[in-house]
Amino acid sequence: GLARLPFPDAPPRRRRRWSARDRGRRGRLQVRSKSGVEAVVAMSDSGASDGEFEYTPPPAPLPDGVQKEILEKGDQKNWRKPKEGDDLTVHYVGTLQSDSSQFDSSRDRGEPVTFTLGKGQVIKGWDLGIATMTKGEKARLTIQPEFAYGEQGQPPTIPPNAVLIFEVELISWVAKDDLFGDNGVVKAIVQEGVETWKNPPKNSEVCISLQATAQNGTVIEDRPELDYVIGSGDLGPLSRIVDKTLLNMSKNEKCSLACAKDYVYKDSGHGKVTVELELKQMYNTNDVSMLSDGTVMKKSVVEGEDHATPEDSFAVTLRVVSATDGTQPLPGFTGPKELKFKCCHGDVCDALEGAARDMKKGERAIVTCTVPWKAREAQLGLAEVDVPKIVFTLEMIDFTKGKEMWNRSDEDKVELALFRKDVGAQLFKARRFELALDKYKKVIETIGSHDNFHEDLKKGCAELKRTIELNKAACYLQLGDPTNALASCNKVLREDRNNVKALFRRAKAHHGRTEHVEAEADLNRVLELEPGNTEARAMIPQVRRAQKIADKASKNTFAKMCEGFGKIGSGREAKKEEPKPVEPEPPQEKPDKVQVTFKIEYKPQDGEIVHVIGEPELLGEWDASRTVAMTKLPQKWEPPVGSGRAPPEHHHWEVTVELPEELGRFEYQYLIRGPSGDRQEQGSKHKCDLTGMGGSRMRCTDSWRGEFA
Repeated sequence: GLARLPFPDAPPRRRRRWSARDRGRRGRLQVRSKSGVEAVVAMSDSGASDGEFEYTPPPAPLPDGVQKEILEKGDQKNWRKPKEGDDLTVHYVGTLQSDSSQFDSSRDRGEPVTFTLGKGQVIKGWDLGIATMTKGEKARLTIQPEFAYGEQGQPPTIPPNAVLIFEVELISWVAKDDLFGDNGVVKAIVQEGVETWKNPPKNSEVCISLQATAQNGTVIEDRPELDYVIGSGDLGPLSRIVDKTLLNMSKNEKCSLACAKDYVYKDSGHGKVTVELELKQMYNTNDVSMLSDGTVMKKSVVEGEDHATPEDSFAVTLRVVSATDGTQPLPGFTGPKELKFKCCHGDVCDALEGAARDMKKGERAIVTCTVPWKAREAQLGLAEVDVPKIVFTLEMIDFTKGKEMWNRSDEDKVELALFRKDVGAQLFKARRFELALDKYKKVIETIGSHDNFHEDLKKGCAELKRTIELNKAACYLQLGDPTNALASCNKVLREDRNNVKALFRRAKAHHGRTEHVEAEADLNRVLELEPGNTEARAMIPQVRRAQKIADKASKNTFAKMCEGFGKIGSGREAKKEEPKPVEPEPPQEKPDKVQVTFKIEYKPQDGEIVHVIGEPELLGEWDASRTVAMTKLPQKWEPPVGSGRAPPEHHHWEVTVELPEELGRFEYQYLIRGPSGDRQEQGSKHKCDLTGMGGSRMRCTDSWRGEFA
């Protein structure tokens, strides 16, 4: 009973830039444009650099002719509102304001109404009023005649110039977006995701489910569970639309992509293609190495509980499911095995220590280590492992929390700091320098703000901090980082200018930075304070030799510079030789051959081989007895995936044929030859154009068309 009225076009989607100060913000962000329009947009915490986000401005304020009263608020977790082009489902009851008589009701009919918002399918007051509602909201709309049925009314139920009152409930809607603004791909959300503020960034890895269906119902591609890197292009012609869609999806969201004819698969004969897409999982990849140098990387494949992770000295139970070199199990591995240890105490190898302190309870992760000694773990039978890459599959079973820092007294903090210092010393003696450095940093964190401690504790804390800075300098020197060693020594010398250990280690740092003069000055100061220091006395000749070599290199460089300056303007500059005339090369014949590589994916049955057949003579001139056989490529290695799933199989066939350019445009198809005979594609033929391609290469990567005959 709702007549159609024209509706003006809504303002276009707008783009705004976001900057580094917005990074890490999650939830909703209030945005105001220059024109004063405000909007609430979803912000993700996964952004890594400045970029763009899109938002749809909220509906304009309702005019005086449309009044809205909220009767029942909608779903508080879903703050989105419908926009133009979305398909809405509503229940309503319509009455006349004049006598409160009811003229229409979807509830009496027992069936809600479905319409497209903003397309003039309903009265204008509905298009304006319902656009301000959220899912599940109930509202009363009082609509004046100019936004309803006007002077004519709709006899016999609605008189002329009638003011209408509608009690409307927005049950649901299907959001639709034109991804590229050309009606080539329209996205419709089938199922809302969770944590809608969190979207996967470009180059991140996700787990998706994908099915592409042709207009006639034929399934073109079906990937029920696929690990995919956004932006990798591994999905061929589908990559562009899938990448664009995934960047704005949330976990567990399902959507349908309606693609125009030939928009995705060019000249394929598939007609309008529908792509069903689900984002099942977003994998978070973190650097968990002690020095954050990328040598130990963790990919989370199953999210854990809450947000808590093990801290220093927490009791951890970690299950090592597998250990491989990326493809094959490591020899000697004794797992799966549960390891029980205290976090960051050096009870397990550095790779497992770093991964464990970044895992939540119940989390499952794949950890890749590219430095063999960091993955050597005797408890797993890997004490002598020596391969370029070690890949662990880990599961955090449980961890026991210790006493929270905020709940500790000043005396407890000092006691904890001394305990961590002792553990760090043991790790240093065991040559676990990265872990020892991490432990010393935690000592500084424990007593960092000791200004508020009791007077009798302050002095001890200050002395402890100087000792820890010296220990940090020793670790940095062992790790080949003289710059940070220098910084730690300077912190000590600012408070104790005659500290012999700080002077000697600073001398080593200067020497490592090729600052030999400064190094010798520090060593001389050490000998002034301790004339019997044998280490300093033995190091001075090394520093002097290094300085002598550096002076000699500088002298030679300076001499060459002066010699060059002396020649300027004297006529003794080295004259450039006149270029010899280049003899023209004899004309060469223009190449007229093109190397064409045909490639297609097909999982063969026993004894089956894929062939290519086509117009050119070298492709058999459509004679099945003269086809060109293709070669099956070996399975490409792929990294392990979560939940113990086997990596997806690929069955690629390829052959390269040299064809004359003069063929121009030609057609071809693929044929499967097996024990039961030949089967050839019956869909539209593949096309290739060699015009202007002489002397070059061309790759034809195809997908199957139609059925087999």
